[in-house]
Amino acid sequence: MQILNDDWVDYCNVSSNLSGELKYLPGISFNNKLFIKRKLFSLDEKSKAIEYCKQKYLEAKGAISYVLVEYKTGLIVWIEDKSAKIIGNEDPVDIINTIDLEDLVSQMRSIDGIKIKDRKYNFRIYKQCFVGEEACQYLIEKLEISIEQAINLGQKLIDEKWIHHVADDQPFNNGYFFYRFYRDEE
Repeated sequence: MQILNDDWVDYCNVSSNLSGELKYLPGISFNNKLFIKRKLFSLDEKSKAIEYCKQKYLEAKGAISYVLVEYKTGLIVWIEDKSAKIIGNEDPVDIINTIDLEDLVSQMRSIDGIKIKDRKYNFRIYKQCFVGEEACQYLIEKLEISIEQAINLGQKLIDEKWIHHVADDQPFNNGYFFYRFYRDEE
């Protein structure tokens, strides 16, 4: 166990397999290990926090590391998580290949999905379309993926004929470009 000041660690978002379920959590990186939050203590409970870390470390027989990070408002015990991965370091293609595109398209076209409506550009009306930038934002928030992964996923939707650019002359872009689901063709 180590007691650290909060500026000695690097903060990151991690994905972790907890109890068989993938969770997205705040994490820290220290000495090439990833840690997730375990327990909070007030500043006046420092000796209690140290004892807690020692006890947990001994119970794990040294197989799992613990760090105690001291903040201005309190102390946080962070536990090493060997299944954790920094979000954004995954291979975007691997994540995209696990997504059920038919289900995703249904969600995108639902009431809670992206805005599909008639849009105007250069005095021309494009029927039943959506904006690439809005689709990217939806994918990022809904699937908790990076911007690069959202763009790659949008391109996969084009490649597999779920969507297309309204003039069929653009790849998928995170910008003010209009796309349409093939299901919404007139």
